[in-house]
Amino acid sequence: MAAVEGATCQLGVEHFAAAFLPLVHERLDSYFIWENWPSPWFDRYLKCNYFHSDPVVRFVRRSGRPMIWSQSLKLQHLSSKSKRIMDEASDFGLVDGVTIPLHSQHGIAGVFSVAGRRPKFTPQEVTLLEFVATHAHRRLLDLAASPVRPSEDLTVTRTESQCLTLCASGKTDREIGTLTGRSPRTIQAHIHNLQRKLGATNRARLIAEAFRRGLLR
Repeated sequence: MAAVEGATCQLGVEHFAAAFLPLVHERLDSYFIWENWPSPWFDRYLKCNYFHSDPVVRFVRRSGRPMIWSQSLKLQHLSSKSKRIMDEASDFGLVDGVTIPLHSQHGIAGVFSVAGRRPKFTPQEVTLLEFVATHAHRRLLDLAASPVRPSEDLTVTRTESQCLTLCASGKTDREIGTLTGRSPRTIQAHIHNLQRKLGATNRARLIAEAFRRGLLR
């Protein structure tokens, strides 16, 4: 993480964070890998469950590319809630920022953001942040993984492997069920079984541990 801290310090931004993407029915609380947002803002963001209405997150998920908040959002039609989120972020010192999608083979696995009171970010700075975030991604996954001892006799069935891959791509239980011809309840059982095998307490940690053990690449 020293490279990330060094880059943000070099750019003169005070705050940064990285998180996996929760499913639409899940809260963000356990999906943060690393953050140093202003504490009052972080607490409010989680308490109000802003993540699923955050226009920055929506833009990055839709476009799959880095964004400078002020430049990208001024071209968007924002709902009153989205505007309120950005106004409140600014009140807490996050006046402008850059958000980088963290890609895996299966799609966008998470996001990395830096923000502060800087009036402007240049394209060159965005490129630097994208480079640093991409190379830090593997380390971030390791930080999110549960400190469990790998099991030499770990066996993952073909169905579990299929569910794991689709889960890592952000599919819901219903979507995985449709793609595999199984019920959402059956998919949920497979995911829970995978969490038990890998010692993961939630899906974010399951995906991180699967990457760490080479089950996902």
